[in-house]
Amino acid sequence: MNYRELAEAIDRPYNTIRKWRGEITKISGNEFNRIKVRNGRGRKNRTAYDFDDLDVKCFKEFDRLLKTGKNKVEAIREVFGNKEVEELQKEQSELDTLRTNTSDLTERIKNLENRGLMNKLKKK
Repeated sequence: MNYRELAEAIDRPYNTIRKWRGEITKISGNEFNRIKVRNGRGRKNRTAYDFDDLDVKCFKEFDRLLKTGKNKVEAIREVFGNKEVEELQKEQSELDTLRTNTSDLTERIKNLENRGLMNKLKKK
């Protein structure tokens, strides 16, 4: 489904859909499917967006939220997600993993020191 078909499906102007797609990608980090379309003989192919059924449902929900008076940024974050929050959660998860690994390694070193094996591993 291209921009025109999507615009007809949610009853909004073509240019509005184009602007929304850019804002959605910028705020939520959601990348839409791109396809190459032939322009004609001897010309370069152009890139167009191909929206699937899930994208149409999300755009309809986004449009509904805007019509109820919700802020555009809040509506994008609610329907399509928030790139910044997801990145922070990913970083937090990685930090937790590092802490766990560090504590495990510290415990293993203490066990080796208690057995006296650490002295054998030291360089002379």
